[in-house]
Amino acid sequence: MTMIAPEEICIAAAATPDAPALRRAFGRFRREEDGSLLIFGLFAFVMMLLLAGISLDLMRDEERRTTLQNTIDRAALAAADLQQSLDPKDVVRDYFQKAGLKPPAPEDIIVTEGTLSDYRKVEIKVSEDMPTWFMALVGVKTLSTPAASTAEESVGQIEISLILDVSGSMNSNSRLTNLKPAAKNFVDQIFDSAEEDKVSISIIPYATQVSIGDNLASYFNMTVEQTDSTCIEFEESEGDFTTTAMSFGTDWDDRIYQRNGHFDPFYKASPPNLMNCAPEAERNILPFSGSRTELKTFIDNLSAEGNTSIDIGMKWGSALLDPSMQGVVDGMIATGDIPAAFSERPYAYDDKEALKIIVLMTDGANTTEYRLRSDADSNPYYDEGQSLLYRNKYYLENASSSDNWSRDQYSLYNPSTHKYYSFKKSAWRDKPWGDMSGDTGYSGSPMAVPMDWPEVWSKMSIYYFSDEIIYRAYGSSSMRNQWRPASVSNPVANTYIYSAKDDLTLDICGAAKAEGVRIFTIAFEAPTQGQQLLNSCQNAGYYAVEGLDINDAFAGIVNSINKLRLTH
Repeated sequence: MTMIAPEEICIAAAATPDAPALRRAFGRFRREEDGSLLIFGLFAFVMMLLLAGISLDLMRDEERRTTLQNTIDRAALAAADLQQSLDPKDVVRDYFQKAGLKPPAPEDIIVTEGTLSDYRKVEIKVSEDMPTWFMALVGVKTLSTPAASTAEESVGQIEISLILDVSGSMNSNSRLTNLKPAAKNFVDQIFDSAEEDKVSISIIPYATQVSIGDNLASYFNMTVEQTDSTCIEFEESEGDFTTTAMSFGTDWDDRIYQRNGHFDPFYKASPPNLMNCAPEAERNILPFSGSRTELKTFIDNLSAEGNTSIDIGMKWGSALLDPSMQGVVDGMIATGDIPAAFSERPYAYDDKEALKIIVLMTDGANTTEYRLRSDADSNPYYDEGQSLLYRNKYYLENASSSDNWSRDQYSLYNPSTHKYYSFKKSAWRDKPWGDMSGDTGYSGSPMAVPMDWPEVWSKMSIYYFSDEIIYRAYGSSSMRNQWRPASVSNPVANTYIYSAKDDLTLDICGAAKAEGVRIFTIAFEAPTQGQQLLNSCQNAGYYAVEGLDINDAFAGIVNSINKLRLTH
């Protein structure tokens, strides 16, 4: 048996703490905070690295998705283009390959086309899996990157006003010669990309005025001082240039439009050479045509002469797109002039299926528009009523007479002296030539017949009247000049508009643009003033071209008309 010394027992007892002391020691350890933030900081740092890595993976995925979406959008647009002849699926795959992306499977490219190549829709759906770097640490090894795009080109319903300058300057530098094939190609390209009865084109030839022709004129209330020509005088005071609408109808309470006079304000000629309102059929508006043959034949027959009134051409171009003309269309359908399929034209401006287009071309700038005086201050009116001239009806009844167009047949009345100047006798008399013994045709009955003003202007120009009638009778150059159409600011027989025409053009351009009409303009070898005006008028495209480049202008407009609508 081993014996323990008493002193060893005391030492052991002293080295072993009692229970309260242990509890106090553990309590102090529990309350001690030295070193705890280091552990938390290490944990937070690891989490931040992980989140930063996840963010990097997400950024890589978004960059990949953006590249994929941009590529798929461009591919869809190109594939749906009606003007390209390649297989749409090949176009899509080529875009992906050039972007360094995996092309979609054939079944992921859906192409729908119209039977007449007037419609194409391309739908593309793709999805890529991108390996992750940091998200793989938490079990996400890939991220999916889907993308889809639909591009559609559809010609739809198209209404076009083709406004063509046929002023005299178009005869210079082969401009009219170059215009005709370009305009005909435009017609062909529009019809080539459209289904039958989905396109109507109105051609508006304009010069000093715009002639609408007897058929179109029959749908409007127009004054009837004469019926040899059919031009309307639009009035700034009536707001005609701040609206695209026209007052349709021939009832008594419908707007009555002033008919422009049938007269020649340009040359000194008898008979007149150039009427302010051209009466020739090829100078009339061709409205609402759905026949490419008719349109191209009309373009072939265009002739050029006269001044330039862009404002009037633009007014008629916008009017023929305005829904206020639906009654005219219905009437023309009833008479068999246009197809029954056009019954809803011109479509409402808010009809999303209809595209309204104006193509406005000029080779110049606004010049002078002439009007015969017909206001209450005129005494007499010069667009109607009895004139100052008398004609010996012997010449009228013997049209084969060698002097049928000579001054000898006329007598001029002086209201102040109540005398008549006989050009046959070169003297003032009490009676006009033909009413006295010895006069040509006189046999006891008066032969002199008063002429009304429209009849005068159908026989001679204003310049002829001023120089060969007024001057020869009175011998006064100042009196002659007062009658000349543009030699003084306030000529006797007519008025003219010049300085306001640019503003009027911009007014009607603004009215059309406000209704959503797309306006393309072509300045064809035009001066600076004309270029600036047309550039200000357009909202869809402006072309300044020379020579044969006018073909490129029309081709560019066709491409813009056949625009793409991209949807997602």
